[in-house]
Amino acid sequence: MPLPVLRLKDETYDHPKGPGFAGHYALEAPWPGNVLTVVTYNINFGLAVPQAIAAFLTFEPLQRAGIVLLQEMDEHGVEHMARALHYDFVYYPASVSHVHGRNFGNAILARWPLAGAAKLILPHRHPVRDQIRIAVQATARIEAVDVQIYSVHTETYTVPAAHRQAQVAALVDAIPPNGPAIVGGDFNTVSRRSINRIVGQFAAAGLARSSAGAGPTVARLGVHATAADHIFTRGFSKLACGKVARARASDHFPLWVDLAMPGSADRRE
Repeated sequence: MPLPVLRLKDETYDHPKGPGFAGHYALEAPWPGNVLTVVTYNINFGLAVPQAIAAFLTFEPLQRAGIVLLQEMDEHGVEHMARALHYDFVYYPASVSHVHGRNFGNAILARWPLAGAAKLILPHRHPVRDQIRIAVQATARIEAVDVQIYSVHTETYTVPAAHRQAQVAALVDAIPPNGPAIVGGDFNTVSRRSINRIVGQFAAAGLARSSAGAGPTVARLGVHATAADHIFTRGFSKLACGKVARARASDHFPLWVDLAMPGSADRRE
């Protein structure tokens, strides 16, 4: 692990136009067999990308993920994963990290082409580091269905809860009111109350917490485990969800959901 970069404040990218990165490494777009697997994974400052790639090559259901949402990444790590695992991707950094001096942001990886990529700047800056938080959005056309996709990372639990509430509210307001949508990422929720709060915020936009029941996704400071990562969806039927606790690329676990495609009568036993 590289030595920490001594920086009091993060350099932020507070322009909505960028910088942004994209790549095209997907093979022929697959038919998901009526089931779409979505994964969200915070890879802890992107320090263990080879281990993350190994996890996607090793563990079910990561092997069949059609959409992958990543947080705490730089553009080189995202491209490495997309190339190795055959995904198209879009990526935007929020800042230059105070930890390693590299870009720090969110990505969407998909087996299908991604259109309309954009960066949504969320309200409030970190009171000490001046860091901003963002959501990355794009649209994937999956078997004639346009799916709005968002990868998000809200502020840490050490800042006022009202900041995270405002960030989720801004994201919810930005989601089109109709059509299939997938929102996933690290929401830094550390209590049942905080989880219930964001569940209510997304419910107002018609999105349900499809990852409910997967259990804790991260252990903070070795004190207690919490469900910090979540996947919300609209227009899909949830079939199953879980986490890959054996993955070792991060202090977070990869979180996954299986979704029945809109209009599909398929249900998994």
